[in-house]
Parts: sequence; structure tokens; C-alpha cells
Amino acid sequence: MASGHTTLNLEDELNCPLCLQLYADPVILDCGHDFCRHCITKYWEKENRTACPECGQVFPDRSLKANRALGKLVKKSRNHSLNLKLKDNKPYCIEHEEELKLFCETDKKLICVMCLDRRDGRSHKTHNFMLINEAVEIYKDQSNKLQNHITTEFSKMRSVLDEKQQNLFSDLTTQENDVLSRMESNLRKIQENLNRTQQMLLNVQKRLDYQDVYAMLKDPPLDEKSTEDDYQPTIAEGNLPIGIFQGPVQYRVWKQVIDVINPVPTYLTLNANTAHPRLVLSEDLTVVTYGDVKQEVRDSPERFDTCVCVLGSEAFTSGKHYWEVQVGSKTEWDLGVVRESINRKGHTTATPESGYWIVWLRNGNEYKATTVPRTRLNVPRKPRAIGVYLDYEGGQVSFYNVDNMSHLYTFIDTFTGKLFPYFSPGINDDGENSEPLKILPIRCHEE
Repeated sequence: MASGHTTLNLEDELNCPLCLQLYADPVILDCGHDFCRHCITKYWEKENRTACPECGQVFPDRSLKANRALGKLVKKSRNHSLNLKLKDNKPYCIEHEEELKLFCETDKKLICVMCLDRRDGRSHKTHNFMLINEAVEIYKDQSNKLQNHITTEFSKMRSVLDEKQQNLFSDLTTQENDVLSRMESNLRKIQENLNRTQQMLLNVQKRLDYQDVYAMLKDPPLDEKSTEDDYQPTIAEGNLPIGIFQGPVQYRVWKQVIDVINPVPTYLTLNANTAHPRLVLSEDLTVVTYGDVKQEVRDSPERFDTCVCVLGSEAFTSGKHYWEVQVGSKTEWDLGVVRESINRKGHTTATPESGYWIVWLRNGNEYKATTVPRTRLNVPRKPRAIGVYLDYEGGQVSFYNVDNMSHLYTFIDTFTGKLFPYFSPGINDDGENSEPLKILPIRCHEE
């Protein structure tokens, strides 16, 4: 072996920290460290405490979770004896003395370019090893950005919820102080009435002692007369407005959270000038139905003459947008966004390259995205409505099942020029697909 070579045994990374051997029945602790099941059990018995030997974290019980992923790696390591050599800190092929730059998906291992020239008749699907490393870094960076995005969005919602909670506390305190103030005022009035009554009784007693009782009863002192209009306050003058604070608080606050939603749900209408002659639009331009009769409409460059579809009236050239479309129990529909420059005359193949970023339903249960080749979508629950999300600068078009907001598919691309919402209700199919497509108004707060 040439001098300057260093041996790197990948099995070292698969060794238990306690026995320094390949993991046997590996388990993972809540702190994230791994050990052989036997080793950690024996360690805890010896130490008489359930703590991690690596970080010292103490656990309330001795429950252990199997690390199946690590177990599979150990099994592969034993089966394939993965021993790599390093040359100038880079893995190289022992047989050919060449750097391992490729990953063979056939053999599931790193190989060099000379390993491709084999005479065993097998084909090898490979990827550049350096590009794989770069891709890993890209995915890690993307994951970090997504985590930051999620954290930011939830922080916004938590901030709004905290603000709404404090506002309710403040309102409740105001109501409480108002009621208590009136109760204290009533107590003072009651006490004053009691004092006057006591004084009147004293006065009566004195007159009984010194005056004619008959005269006193006939003409009582003016200050001792009572009227029916005398106000008799009670202690419980007011009550807290329970309906405000014990009603559907969560629902009321949820309606107000719409203020921090980005994007704000987009209000869409249909562009009648683009509609295929068979399509019938509602008066408010939010519902499209396939008609039985081809209408006499003015032809124009923007109208579709073959594809049974219609575009939204608003074009998007920037920003984030979201809208929802009711599809009901239809057996066929197309939804998404398209480039303004798509061919509107004759037949065309819908692909991202030709300006279509859409998903469709065929035969009642076949959902596909218009990639090349088509991507079959796994949709376990038939959507009654579809949500479409467009991030123009981010190059993203995503689709969701509105019923449970489960993700259906996402296109990632680079957008230029105007993009329009795209709607196709499909043909009626002998009445099986006669339901219309309806753009849903998204209102989460009182207007």
C-alpha cells in the first residue's frame, strides 16, 4: 500500500459507546444517544440510576425505544463489510487507486470511474459523488429555511392570540371594575337609607315620649314621610356579561386571526372573454358550468376554441396568492395557473414547459399533475374543494384538499410574465360530471 494512506473504518461510527462494538439491538434514549439494549440495561443496573452515559440526562423510567434505522445500517455494515480508505482525506478505491466520486445505485455503494468499466454485463446507475454532497447541503439549507418560515408564521399567530387574550382580560377587568363600582355605590346608598331609618325611629320614639300620639300620626314630620318613588337599591346591581367571555371565544378569535394570514385569500372572478363557447358563467362570474349548447359568442385571440376552460380575470406578476374552488363530486376537472402566452386555439399538451402548472381529475379517482411524464397523485380522500397557492417570486404552485388542508402536489419553477388562474369543469359525461366549478369566497371575519 502506498505511503501516506490513512484507513477510515466506517464501522467506527456504528459502534456502541459502551462496548465499542457494532450495535446489537440498538436503542435510542430520549436525549438522542444510542446504545446496545444489553449494554445500557447493564449500565443502569450497575449505576443504579437511569441516566445517559454520554450526556448525563436522567430519565423517569427505564423504557427503551428500538432504533430500527440504526439497526438496518449495522446489518448492512455486517453484510457488506464497508471499509473505505482515505487518500489525501478523500475516499478512494483500493482496487483501482482512484477517488470514489460516484455512487452506484445498483450496488448501493461508492465507486470510482474505473469501476464502471466492468465486464459482468450489469448496468450501473450512478450519480456524481461531489454533486450528491452539494445536494445534501442544499436540502439541509432548504430545510433550515422552511423551519424558520414555520417558526415565523406560528410566532405571528401566537402573537395575535396573546394580544387577543390580553384584550379579553382587559375587557373583563373593565367590566368587573364597573360592576364592583356600582355595587359599592349601592352599598353606600343602602347604608344611608339605614341611617335615615334609624334616625327616623329615634325621632318617632322622642315624639312618643313628649307629644300626642294621635297628632303625630295625623301629621308626621316632613322628613319622615316616604314616597313610592324612593329608590331601593340592591347589592347585585349588575352582572358580568358572561356571553362575551364564555361564548364561542375560540371561534371569535379564529375569525380575527385572518389579519395575519399571508397571503390574504384572493377574491377571484372569471374572465368571460376567455371562456370556451360551451361554458356558461354565472352572473357574478364565480361559477362555470359545461353547457349542452355551443353559444354564439364573439371569437377573439384570448378565447379558447378547443380546450373547454376559462381563465381568471386577474393576472399575477408578483406576490403570494391563495384561492379555493368547489369541485363537489365531479368526475373530471382541471385547476391551476397558466402563462398568459399559452396557445388558446386548437389542441395543446399541458406541461410546465408549455406554460401549464395544473392538476386534474379523470374518471372520478385519477388525480395527476401535468409533469412530463404525468405524476400520479395519491389522494386517499376525495376532495370536495381544492385550494391553490401561488408564490410568484418563490416559483411555487401548490394544491391542497380544502376539507383537511392535506397537501396534494407542488410545482417548483421559475415564473416570468403574467400568470392566470385556470379552470376547466370538463365535459358533462352523460350527466355524471354535470356539477359546476365554483370559486369559493373565503371569509374568516365579520365584514
